[in-house]
Amino acid sequence: MPQTRECDYCGADIEPGTGTMFVQTDGTTIHYCSSKCEKNADLGREPRDTEWTAEARSQAARRASQAEQAPAADESSEDQVVDESADETEAVDETAGAEDSEDSDEAEEAEEESEGTEEAEEAESEETEE
Repeated sequence: MPQTRECDYCGADIEPGTGTMFVQTDGTTIHYCSSKCEKNADLGREPRDTEWTAEARSQAARRASQAEQAPAADESSEDQVVDESADETEAVDETAGAEDSEDSDEAEEAEEESEGTEEAEEAESEETEE
């Protein structure tokens, strides 16, 4: 019984006695049903990127089924999105307050350090005068 093969690029059935078999140096064989498939593979094109291949058609079908399921999920999540946006504004307000307090803390520390250095300079100047 003759064996039909499948094109390694587009996925079409190859009749016995037709197509091209490419044997790589490592011994693996690649079967092409037409020169169109062979040339696209040589150009480095992925089968999922060309619309006429079986892989691209299956991915398009998957995307279509996901798009049908997505609107149902979007309707139920609209209420959650409104609640999340309110939480985000509160979080922003809290962090803004924390940043303000951090800035004031840093300013106070800088003032204390400058006062400490002034006192040290005064002490040094008194010692040198004596």
